[in-house]
Amino acid sequence: MKKPNRGTSRGFTMVELILVMVIAGVLAAVAIPRLVGRSNFDARGFTDELAASVRFAQKLSIAQRREVFVQFTTTDATLCYVVAAPCVALVDQAPGPGGEKPYTVTAPDGLTIASPAASLRFDASGRTPDLVAQLVIPVNGVGAYQVLVERETGYVHE
Repeated sequence: MKKPNRGTSRGFTMVELILVMVIAGVLAAVAIPRLVGRSNFDARGFTDELAASVRFAQKLSIAQRREVFVQFTTTDATLCYVVAAPCVALVDQAPGPGGEKPYTVTAPDGLTIASPAASLRFDASGRTPDLVAQLVIPVNGVGAYQVLVERETGYVHE
């Protein structure tokens, strides 16, 4: 009687099947909560976007050697050449990195900007002469995120 050749049999062993199921279960336990709950991800992303736009305002003021204002509302931040809000005239609107006017970043649903100042002025050297202390711009929603602007230098960080 001849023994069957196990080298030619097809299929997975029980150990391989259990191992794949365990790995899939671990991935599902980690990945699904991150995919379902996006609000924390959105809050962090918007905080980064807000910081980048304020940084861009500072760099624009230095490059163009003129004052640039960041005007804040509860839902957005807009770059302008004048302090008056909203800056409606096309000549008063500061361009974005791609040349778009007005350059505005808008908060996703459920997030708000709680800026203590209605506007932030960068002078021609990129400084913030109107600030008496570090400006803290909180992003309210999920998590504790904020954008910080230093008083003396206008340095923007999180």
